[in-house]
Amino acid sequence: MSAAAVERDTHFGTYRAVGLPPVDFDRFHREELPRRLRSGVNEQVAWDVRGRAPIAISLPDGRAYSYACLGDRVEVRPGVASDAETELEIVDEESWIDYVYEFRTRYGLLYSNAVRFARGSFDSWDAWEPAIRCMYSGRPIYAPRALEFRDRRGAPLDLRRSFAVDDDPEEMSHFLRLTGWLVVKRAFEPAQVDELAREVERIRAAAVEGELRSWWAADPQGRRFPYRLTYLCQQSAAIAELYETPRVKQLVALSREDVVPVPDRIEGVLAVVKDFATGDDVSAFANLPFHTDCGFGGCHLTCPCVLVGVQLDGMSERSSQLQMIAGSWGKAYHNRPGEMTPDRYPIVALETEPGDATVHYGCGLHAGPGPTGPGRRRTLYLQHYSPRTFGLIGPFQGYNQIMPGYGQGQIRNLVEVQAEQRAARS
Repeated sequence: MSAAAVERDTHFGTYRAVGLPPVDFDRFHREELPRRLRSGVNEQVAWDVRGRAPIAISLPDGRAYSYACLGDRVEVRPGVASDAETELEIVDEESWIDYVYEFRTRYGLLYSNAVRFARGSFDSWDAWEPAIRCMYSGRPIYAPRALEFRDRRGAPLDLRRSFAVDDDPEEMSHFLRLTGWLVVKRAFEPAQVDELAREVERIRAAAVEGELRSWWAADPQGRRFPYRLTYLCQQSAAIAELYETPRVKQLVALSREDVVPVPDRIEGVLAVVKDFATGDDVSAFANLPFHTDCGFGGCHLTCPCVLVGVQLDGMSERSSQLQMIAGSWGKAYHNRPGEMTPDRYPIVALETEPGDATVHYGCGLHAGPGPTGPGRRRTLYLQHYSPRTFGLIGPFQGYNQIMPGYGQGQIRNLVEVQAEQRAARS
Protein backbone atom coordinates (compact mmCIF):
# COMPACT_ATOMS: atom_id res chain seq x y z
CA MET A 1 0.00 0.00 0.00
CA SER A 2 1.72 3.17 -1.17
CA ALA A 3 1.47 6.74 0.06
CA ALA A 4 -0.67 7.51 -2.98
CA ALA A 5 -3.42 5.25 -1.58
CA VAL A 6 -4.32 7.83 1.08
CA GLU A 7 -2.99 11.29 0.39
CA ARG A 8 -2.51 13.85 3.14
CA ASP A 9 -5.80 15.73 3.28
CA THR A 10 -6.07 18.70 5.63
CA HIS A 11 -9.82 18.92 4.91
CA PHE A 12 -10.54 15.34 5.97
CA GLY A 13 -13.30 14.62 8.46
CA THR A 14 -14.84 18.08 8.68
CA TYR A 15 -18.25 19.10 10.01
CA ARG A 16 -19.58 19.16 6.46
CA ALA A 17 -18.78 15.44 6.10
CA VAL A 18 -21.69 14.62 8.42
CA GLY A 19 -24.05 17.35 7.22
CA LEU A 20 -23.87 19.76 10.16
CA PRO A 21 -24.93 23.36 9.50
CA PRO A 22 -22.43 26.24 9.39
CA VAL A 23 -22.04 28.46 12.46
CA ASP A 24 -21.99 32.23 12.03
CA PHE A 25 -18.89 33.62 13.76
CA ASP A 26 -20.53 36.88 14.89
CA ARG A 27 -23.91 35.46 15.91
CA PHE A 28 -22.21 32.71 17.90
CA HIS A 29 -20.13 35.21 19.87
CA ARG A 30 -22.83 37.83 20.33
CA GLU A 31 -25.74 35.53 21.12
CA GLU A 32 -25.08 31.80 21.44
CA LEU A 33 -21.92 31.72 23.55
CA PRO A 34 -23.16 34.35 26.07
CA ARG A 35 -26.40 32.36 26.36
CA ARG A 36 -24.45 29.17 27.12
CA LEU A 37 -22.35 30.94 29.72
CA ARG A 38 -25.46 32.31 31.46
CA SER A 39 -27.10 28.87 31.36
CA GLY A 40 -24.52 27.16 33.53
CA VAL A 41 -21.36 26.89 31.48
CA ASN A 42 -19.75 29.68 33.52
CA GLU A 43 -19.79 27.45 36.58
CA GLN A 44 -18.04 24.72 34.58
CA VAL A 45 -15.18 26.84 33.21
CA ALA A 46 -14.49 29.95 35.30
CA TRP A 47 -12.63 28.03 38.01
CA ASP A 48 -10.10 26.84 35.44
CA VAL A 49 -9.32 30.22 33.84
CA ARG A 50 -9.56 32.47 36.89
CA GLY A 51 -6.50 34.74 36.91
CA ARG A 52 -5.55 33.91 33.32
CA ALA A 53 -4.91 36.64 30.78
CA PRO A 54 -7.59 36.84 28.06
CA ILE A 55 -7.37 34.95 24.78
CA ALA A 56 -8.56 36.24 21.40
CA ILE A 57 -9.76 34.45 18.27
CA SER A 58 -9.66 36.29 14.95
CA LEU A 59 -10.40 35.65 11.29
CA PRO A 60 -8.52 37.00 8.24
CA ASP A 61 -11.28 39.57 7.51
CA GLY A 62 -10.55 41.32 10.82
CA ARG A 63 -13.43 40.00 12.90
CA ALA A 64 -12.27 39.02 16.37
CA TYR A 65 -13.55 38.23 19.85
CA SER A 66 -11.80 37.85 23.18
CA TYR A 67 -12.61 35.62 26.14
CA ALA A 68 -11.81 37.06 29.56
CA CYS A 69 -12.48 35.82 33.08
CA LEU A 70 -13.53 38.33 35.72
CA GLY A 71 -13.84 36.64 39.08
CA ASP A 72 -16.40 33.87 38.63
CA ARG A 73 -17.60 34.99 35.21
CA VAL A 74 -16.26 34.53 31.68
CA GLU A 75 -17.10 37.35 29.29
CA VAL A 76 -17.07 37.49 25.49
CA ARG A 77 -15.79 40.83 24.18
CA PRO A 78 -15.64 42.10 20.60
CA GLY A 79 -12.15 42.69 19.19
CA VAL A 80 -8.74 41.71 20.50
CA ALA A 81 -8.33 42.60 24.17
CA SER A 82 -5.29 44.77 24.81
CA ASP A 83 -4.17 42.42 27.58
CA ALA A 84 -4.75 39.19 25.62
CA GLU A 85 -1.76 36.89 26.03
CA THR A 86 -2.72 34.77 23.03
CA GLU A 87 -4.37 35.65 19.73
CA LEU A 88 -5.31 32.77 17.47
CA GLU A 89 -5.60 33.73 13.81
CA ILE A 90 -7.77 30.98 12.32
CA VAL A 91 -7.10 30.82 8.57
CA ASP A 92 -10.79 30.76 7.61
CA GLU A 93 -14.25 30.54 9.11
CA GLU A 94 -14.62 26.91 8.00
CA SER A 95 -11.66 25.88 10.16
CA TRP A 96 -13.09 27.75 13.13
CA ILE A 97 -16.44 25.98 12.66
CA ASP A 98 -14.61 22.65 12.72
CA TYR A 99 -13.02 23.77 15.98
CA VAL A 100 -16.45 24.62 17.41
CA TYR A 101 -17.89 21.25 16.41
CA GLU A 102 -14.79 19.40 17.69
CA PHE A 103 -13.87 18.10 14.24
CA ARG A 104 -10.57 19.87 14.87
CA THR A 105 -8.81 20.22 18.20
CA ARG A 106 -5.99 22.67 18.77
CA TYR A 107 -3.63 19.92 17.63
CA GLY A 108 -5.78 19.38 14.55
CA LEU A 109 -5.68 23.07 13.67
CA LEU A 110 -1.91 23.21 14.17
CA TYR A 111 -1.12 20.09 12.14
CA SER A 112 -3.42 21.13 9.29
CA ASN A 113 -1.71 24.54 9.25
CA ALA A 114 -5.02 26.25 9.98
CA VAL A 115 -3.91 28.54 12.82
CA ARG A 116 -1.29 31.25 13.29
CA PHE A 117 -0.24 33.06 16.45
CA ALA A 118 -0.45 36.85 16.33
CA ARG A 119 0.31 36.75 20.04
CA GLY A 120 1.42 33.94 22.26
CA SER A 121 2.11 30.40 21.14
CA PHE A 122 0.76 26.88 21.04
CA ASP A 123 1.83 26.51 24.68
CA SER A 124 0.05 29.66 25.88
CA TRP A 125 -3.13 28.52 24.08
CA ASP A 126 -3.25 25.69 26.61
CA ALA A 127 -4.33 28.11 29.37
CA TRP A 128 -7.77 28.45 27.77
CA GLU A 129 -8.08 25.30 25.66
CA PRO A 130 -10.09 23.13 28.13
CA ALA A 131 -12.45 26.03 28.86
CA ILE A 132 -12.95 26.72 25.14
CA ARG A 133 -13.67 23.05 24.53
CA CYS A 134 -16.25 23.06 27.32
CA MET A 135 -17.81 26.31 26.04
CA TYR A 136 -17.95 25.04 22.47
CA SER A 137 -18.99 21.40 22.83
CA GLY A 138 -19.80 20.83 26.49
CA ARG A 139 -16.91 18.47 27.25
CA PRO A 140 -16.18 18.60 31.01
CA ILE A 141 -12.77 19.84 32.14
CA TYR A 142 -10.48 17.29 33.74
CA ALA A 143 -9.92 18.27 37.38
CA PRO A 144 -7.51 15.69 38.87
CA ARG A 145 -7.40 17.21 42.35
CA ALA A 146 -11.18 16.82 42.67
CA LEU A 147 -11.18 13.11 41.82
CA GLU A 148 -11.60 10.28 44.28
CA PHE A 149 -10.62 6.79 43.19
CA ARG A 150 -12.55 4.20 45.19
CA ASP A 151 -13.51 0.59 44.60
CA ARG A 152 -17.08 -0.67 44.56
CA ARG A 153 -17.07 -0.97 48.37
CA GLY A 154 -15.89 2.59 48.87
CA ALA A 155 -12.31 1.79 49.86
CA PRO A 156 -9.40 3.72 48.28
CA LEU A 157 -8.47 2.23 44.92
CA ASP A 158 -4.96 0.92 44.30
CA LEU A 159 -4.18 2.50 40.91
CA ARG A 160 -1.38 -0.01 40.35
CA ARG A 161 -3.65 -3.00 40.74
CA SER A 162 -3.71 -5.72 38.09
CA PHE A 163 -6.36 -8.42 37.57
CA ALA A 164 -6.56 -12.09 36.64
CA VAL A 165 -8.73 -13.19 33.71
CA ASP A 166 -11.23 -14.89 36.04
CA ASP A 167 -11.60 -12.01 38.49
CA ASP A 168 -15.02 -10.45 39.05
CA PRO A 169 -15.92 -8.68 35.78
CA GLU A 170 -17.86 -6.02 37.68
CA GLU A 171 -14.72 -5.14 39.65
CA MET A 172 -12.66 -5.07 36.47
CA SER A 173 -15.18 -2.93 34.64
CA HIS A 174 -15.42 -0.51 37.58
CA PHE A 175 -11.63 -0.09 37.63
CA LEU A 176 -11.45 0.41 33.85
CA ARG A 177 -14.24 2.96 33.67
CA LEU A 178 -12.96 4.90 36.68
CA THR A 179 -9.27 5.04 35.79
CA GLY A 180 -9.32 4.56 32.00
CA TRP A 181 -7.17 1.41 31.88
CA LEU A 182 -6.85 -2.16 33.04
CA VAL A 183 -3.99 -4.69 33.28
CA VAL A 184 -5.01 -8.36 33.00
CA LYS A 185 -2.34 -10.94 33.80
CA ARG A 186 -1.67 -13.99 31.61
CA ALA A 187 -4.51 -13.24 29.22
CA PHE A 188 -2.79 -14.92 26.26
CA GLU A 189 -1.01 -18.28 26.11
CA PRO A 190 2.80 -18.31 25.61
CA ALA A 191 2.54 -20.24 22.31
CA GLN A 192 0.14 -17.66 20.90
CA VAL A 193 2.33 -14.78 22.06
CA ASP A 194 5.34 -16.38 20.37
CA GLU A 195 3.41 -16.78 17.12
CA LEU A 196 2.24 -13.16 17.19
CA ALA A 197 5.77 -11.94 17.95
CA ARG A 198 7.08 -13.86 14.93
CA GLU A 199 4.40 -12.26 12.77
CA VAL A 200 5.33 -8.78 13.96
CA GLU A 201 9.01 -9.42 13.26
CA ARG A 202 8.20 -10.78 9.80
CA ILE A 203 6.14 -7.72 8.95
CA ARG A 204 8.71 -5.34 10.38
CA ALA A 205 11.50 -6.96 8.34
CA ALA A 206 9.44 -6.49 5.17
CA ALA A 207 8.42 -2.88 5.91
CA VAL A 208 9.32 -0.32 3.28
CA GLU A 209 9.71 3.34 4.15
CA GLY A 210 7.33 5.50 2.15
CA GLU A 211 4.38 3.14 2.42
CA LEU A 212 1.28 3.63 4.49
CA ARG A 213 1.78 0.61 6.73
CA SER A 214 4.78 1.75 8.75
CA TRP A 215 6.08 4.84 10.54
CA TRP A 216 9.82 5.44 10.63
CA ALA A 217 12.32 7.28 12.82
CA ALA A 218 16.06 7.82 13.08
CA ASP A 219 18.45 7.36 15.99
CA PRO A 220 21.44 9.64 16.74
CA GLN A 221 23.62 7.56 14.42
CA GLY A 222 21.25 8.18 11.52
CA ARG A 223 19.92 4.62 11.42
CA ARG A 224 16.32 4.59 10.20
CA PHE A 225 13.88 1.99 11.45
CA PRO A 226 10.13 1.35 11.67
CA TYR A 227 8.68 1.88 15.14
CA ARG A 228 4.98 1.62 14.32
CA LEU A 229 3.38 -1.00 12.07
CA THR A 230 -0.20 -0.41 10.92
CA TYR A 231 -3.05 -2.25 9.18
CA LEU A 232 -1.72 -5.58 10.40
CA CYS A 233 -4.99 -7.42 9.68
CA GLN A 234 -4.18 -7.05 5.99
CA GLN A 235 -0.75 -8.59 6.51
CA SER A 236 -1.33 -11.45 8.94
CA ALA A 237 -4.17 -13.94 9.30
CA ALA A 238 -3.05 -14.77 12.85
CA ILE A 239 -3.33 -11.12 13.86
CA ALA A 240 -6.62 -10.59 12.02
CA GLU A 241 -8.17 -13.53 13.86
CA LEU A 242 -7.56 -11.88 17.24
CA TYR A 243 -10.61 -9.64 16.83
CA GLU A 244 -12.87 -12.73 16.94
CA THR A 245 -11.25 -14.53 19.85
CA PRO A 246 -13.31 -14.97 23.06
CA ARG A 247 -10.52 -13.42 25.14
CA VAL A 248 -10.45 -10.16 23.17
CA LYS A 249 -14.24 -9.94 23.14
CA GLN A 250 -14.29 -10.55 26.91
CA LEU A 251 -11.80 -7.72 27.49
CA VAL A 252 -13.62 -5.26 25.23
CA ALA A 253 -16.94 -6.03 26.93
CA LEU A 254 -15.49 -4.76 30.22
CA SER A 255 -15.59 -1.24 28.78
CA ARG A 256 -19.43 -1.35 28.81
CA GLU A 257 -19.34 0.67 25.58
CA ASP A 258 -20.80 0.05 22.12
CA VAL A 259 -17.62 -0.34 20.08
CA VAL A 260 -16.66 -2.42 17.05
CA PRO A 261 -13.41 -3.56 15.40
CA VAL A 262 -11.87 -1.20 12.86
CA PRO A 263 -9.50 -3.45 10.88
CA ASP A 264 -9.26 -1.07 7.91
CA ARG A 265 -9.73 2.35 9.56
CA ILE A 266 -7.55 4.54 11.76
CA GLU A 267 -4.52 2.27 11.16
CA GLY A 268 -6.45 -0.87 12.13
CA VAL A 269 -4.53 -3.27 14.34
CA LEU A 270 -1.14 -1.72 14.99
CA ALA A 271 2.10 -2.65 16.69
CA VAL A 272 4.42 -0.43 18.71
CA VAL A 273 8.03 -1.61 18.51
CA LYS A 274 10.60 0.02 20.78
CA ASP A 275 14.02 -1.60 20.85
CA PHE A 276 16.31 1.40 20.61
CA ALA A 277 18.76 2.42 23.31
CA THR A 278 17.97 4.16 26.58
CA GLY A 279 18.40 7.91 26.29
CA ASP A 280 18.50 8.00 22.49
CA ASP A 281 17.12 11.21 21.03
CA VAL A 282 14.92 9.45 18.49
CA SER A 283 13.09 11.51 15.86
CA ALA A 284 9.40 11.63 14.96
CA PHE A 285 6.86 9.94 17.26
CA ALA A 286 8.88 6.90 18.33
CA ASN A 287 8.55 8.33 21.85
CA LEU A 288 5.09 9.73 22.51
CA PRO A 289 4.32 12.51 25.00
CA PHE A 290 0.96 12.57 26.75
CA HIS A 291 -1.79 12.52 24.15
CA THR A 292 -5.16 11.05 23.26
CA ASP A 293 -5.71 8.83 20.23
CA CYS A 294 -8.52 11.11 19.05
CA GLY A 295 -6.38 14.18 19.65
CA PHE A 296 -6.81 15.76 16.19
CA GLY A 297 -10.61 15.76 16.19
CA GLY A 298 -13.79 13.76 15.81
CA CYS A 299 -13.75 12.30 19.33
CA HIS A 300 -17.45 13.03 19.89
CA LEU A 301 -18.30 10.75 16.96
CA THR A 302 -15.58 8.10 16.89
CA CYS A 303 -15.14 7.60 20.63
CA PRO A 304 -15.27 5.83 22.93
CA CYS A 305 -12.20 4.10 21.57
CA VAL A 306 -11.21 0.90 23.37
CA LEU A 307 -7.80 -0.65 22.74
CA VAL A 308 -6.78 -4.13 23.79
CA GLY A 309 -3.00 -4.38 24.06
CA VAL A 310 -1.36 -7.78 23.64
CA GLN A 311 1.98 -7.57 25.45
CA LEU A 312 4.59 -9.43 23.40
CA ASP A 313 7.30 -8.24 25.80
CA GLY A 314 7.10 -6.99 29.35
CA MET A 315 6.83 -3.36 30.41
CA SER A 316 8.87 -2.21 33.40
CA GLU A 317 11.50 0.31 34.45
CA ARG A 318 13.95 -1.81 32.45
CA SER A 319 12.13 -1.10 29.19
CA SER A 320 9.70 1.54 28.04
CA GLN A 321 6.34 1.78 29.80
CA LEU A 322 2.92 2.96 28.83
CA GLN A 323 1.99 5.78 31.21
CA MET A 324 -1.63 6.58 32.02
CA ILE A 325 -3.33 9.55 33.71
CA ALA A 326 -6.18 8.30 35.87
CA GLY A 327 -9.70 9.53 35.23
CA SER A 328 -8.82 11.66 32.21
CA TRP A 329 -10.76 9.82 29.51
CA GLY A 330 -13.55 11.76 27.83
CA LYS A 331 -12.43 15.05 29.38
CA ALA A 332 -11.07 18.35 28.09
CA TYR A 333 -7.54 18.61 29.40
CA HIS A 334 -4.47 20.78 29.83
CA ASN A 335 -1.40 19.37 28.13
CA ARG A 336 1.80 21.33 28.58
CA PRO A 337 4.66 18.80 28.72
CA GLY A 338 6.57 20.54 31.50
CA GLU A 339 3.50 20.43 33.75
CA MET A 340 2.57 16.77 33.20
CA THR A 341 4.24 15.61 36.40
CA PRO A 342 3.21 13.18 39.17
CA ASP A 343 2.76 15.98 41.69
CA ARG A 344 0.05 17.49 39.48
CA TYR A 345 -1.52 14.41 37.90
CA PRO A 346 -2.24 10.81 38.96
CA ILE A 347 0.27 9.25 36.55
CA VAL A 348 0.77 5.49 36.59
CA ALA A 349 3.43 3.60 34.61
CA LEU A 350 2.02 0.19 33.74
CA GLU A 351 3.96 -2.98 34.51
CA THR A 352 3.31 -6.12 32.49
CA GLU A 353 4.83 -9.43 31.45
CA PRO A 354 4.66 -11.19 28.06
CA GLY A 355 1.13 -12.51 27.55
CA ASP A 356 -0.54 -9.90 29.74
CA ALA A 357 -3.26 -7.71 28.27
CA THR A 358 -3.92 -4.04 28.73
CA VAL A 359 -7.23 -2.36 28.01
CA HIS A 360 -7.49 1.40 27.79
CA TYR A 361 -9.71 4.16 26.46
CA GLY A 362 -7.98 5.99 23.61
CA CYS A 363 -9.48 9.33 24.66
CA GLY A 364 -7.69 9.15 28.02
CA LEU A 365 -4.33 10.84 28.40
CA HIS A 366 -1.46 8.38 27.98
CA ALA A 367 2.18 8.48 26.93
CA GLY A 368 4.83 6.17 25.53
CA PRO A 369 8.09 7.80 26.62
CA GLY A 370 11.54 6.50 25.77
CA PRO A 371 12.99 3.41 27.42
CA THR A 372 14.55 3.65 30.87
CA GLY A 373 16.38 0.35 30.55
CA PRO A 374 17.72 -2.10 27.96
CA GLY A 375 14.55 -4.16 27.54
CA ARG A 376 12.64 -4.27 24.27
CA ARG A 377 8.93 -3.44 24.16
CA ARG A 378 6.57 -4.79 21.50
CA THR A 379 2.81 -4.42 21.88
CA LEU A 380 -0.05 -5.23 19.53
CA TYR A 381 -3.06 -2.92 19.83
CA LEU A 382 -6.49 -4.04 18.66
CA GLN A 383 -8.55 -0.91 18.20
CA HIS A 384 -12.31 -0.69 18.66
CA TYR A 385 -14.28 2.47 17.92
CA SER A 386 -17.90 3.61 17.95
CA PRO A 387 -19.97 2.28 15.01
CA ARG A 388 -20.48 5.94 14.06
CA THR A 389 -16.86 5.93 12.89
CA PHE A 390 -17.80 4.20 9.65
CA GLY A 391 -20.01 7.14 8.67
CA LEU A 392 -17.13 9.59 8.99
CA ILE A 393 -13.99 7.65 8.12
CA GLY A 394 -13.50 5.56 4.98
CA PRO A 395 -11.23 2.56 4.34
CA PHE A 396 -7.57 3.25 5.18
CA GLN A 397 -8.41 6.74 6.39
CA GLY A 398 -8.03 8.44 9.75
CA TYR A 399 -7.46 11.84 11.29
CA ASN A 400 -3.72 11.20 11.31
CA GLN A 401 -3.68 11.84 7.58
CA ILE A 402 -3.68 15.59 8.24
CA MET A 403 -0.15 15.17 9.63
CA PRO A 404 2.80 16.29 7.51
CA GLY A 405 4.60 13.18 6.32
CA TYR A 406 1.59 10.90 6.70
CA GLY A 407 1.64 8.06 4.18
CA GLN A 408 5.39 8.47 3.79
CA GLY A 409 6.41 7.06 7.15
CA GLN A 410 8.10 10.29 8.27
CA ILE A 411 5.63 11.77 10.73
CA ARG A 412 6.67 15.09 12.30
CA ASN A 413 6.31 15.46 16.03
CA LEU A 414 4.94 18.57 17.72
CA VAL A 415 8.32 20.29 18.10
CA GLU A 416 9.22 19.62 14.47
CA VAL A 417 5.88 20.93 13.16
CA GLN A 418 6.12 24.16 15.13
CA ALA A 419 9.72 24.69 13.98
CA GLU A 420 8.75 24.20 10.34
CA GLN A 421 5.87 26.66 10.62
CA ARG A 422 8.03 29.30 12.29
CA ALA A 423 10.63 28.89 9.55
CA ALA A 424 7.94 29.24 6.85
CA ARG A 425 6.72 32.52 8.36
CA SER A 426 10.19 34.06 8.80
